[in-house]
Amino acid sequence: MYPMLRATANEAYSVARCIVAYPQGFRSAGMRTGKPSGDQSLDTPVLLVHGYGHNSSAWFMLRKALKTAGFTSIHTMNYNPLVHDIPRIAEKLSDRVEMIRGLTGADTVNLVGHSLGGLVSRWYVQEMDGDLKVNTAITLASPHKGTIAAFVPPGRTARECRPNSWVIRRLNERALPTNVRWVAFYGDTDALIQPMHAGRIDAPALNARNVLVPAMGHMGMLLSAGVVDQIVEELLRPPAPAASLPLFERSLKRASAVPTRGEVVSLRRQGSG
Repeated sequence: MYPMLRATANEAYSVARCIVAYPQGFRSAGMRTGKPSGDQSLDTPVLLVHGYGHNSSAWFMLRKALKTAGFTSIHTMNYNPLVHDIPRIAEKLSDRVEMIRGLTGADTVNLVGHSLGGLVSRWYVQEMDGDLKVNTAITLASPHKGTIAAFVPPGRTARECRPNSWVIRRLNERALPTNVRWVAFYGDTDALIQPMHAGRIDAPALNARNVLVPAMGHMGMLLSAGVVDQIVEELLRPPAPAASLPLFERSLKRASAVPTRGEVVSLRRQGSG
């Protein structure tokens, strides 16, 4: 009883803090990067992708922790899920990654996505060319198997977050081994990711590390000191070896699996039917 009350109180507090910080997320700081430290782990750019209905203000606690740890290149992006769906947002993510790579000269970036941002990150890596440009991808409270909470909001993006949607099916049924290291944090009291196991990445090809955070809600995940510390630790680790699939064979399978723009439009229409 008491753990549930504490979790509820923590989530309410987290929501209130995010609401207070929300206006700051509309301020554009431009594309800036710090002076390289010479440590590849610290100099690999980190791109933070917020969730449905949020903005870059979601990351005020993680950004501070990353700066304190010595990360030299930390970036965010804003998007509107009422205007663009998951594949289109992933295109915007791709554009952001290219801007960051051009600015810093880095070959790869690290991604951290909260909620919908985790699905966008997966689409970019799995369905575009993100597998060649991402080192580590971390998701927080993301509906990897869809969530029944997505039946409430209107619009195409919400439909794509529902269980068994065309996006969810494609991400989980057509995943291929890559060099990207996946880590998924999920909570057992997250009212917006239901059922609870939907926050896990269980596609065998991705070889993800799934981390259950006890008594943790959807917004609380962003403001948990314990989770933030673990994210920093994960981003300091070297990437895991790619799953056992020869590079040439993986490239052929990836080329045949990645949808063309016309195929994406067709899949959208089918998913809306």
